[in-house]
Amino acid sequence: MKVLAQRLNPLMSLMTKKTRIDAKRVAEIIGCSRKTVLNGGAGTAQLTRIRNGSTQVRFILEEVLAFAEKQERDAQHRLPKAHSTMTS
Repeated sequence: MKVLAQRLNPLMSLMTKKTRIDAKRVAEIIGCSRKTVLNGGAGTAQLTRIRNGSTQVRFILEEVLAFAEKQERDAQHRLPKAHSTMTS
């Protein structure tokens, strides 16, 4: 059976298991409300949504962490240069 699966999809063995998290955890990571995440606000519309049944929505942890890091980098770039010299 395993050989058949590898023949059908040779990349299957290279895939890693992705950790799924709920909207509450996403909200904690990026610093907004759960409802904002579920509505796709604060840029979360671009995150992959995995539906478990009719009510549960899950997100991929690694993708959420990458999104949060990108937001942080973007915020650092938006800081005015004068701000960094005033604090020194």
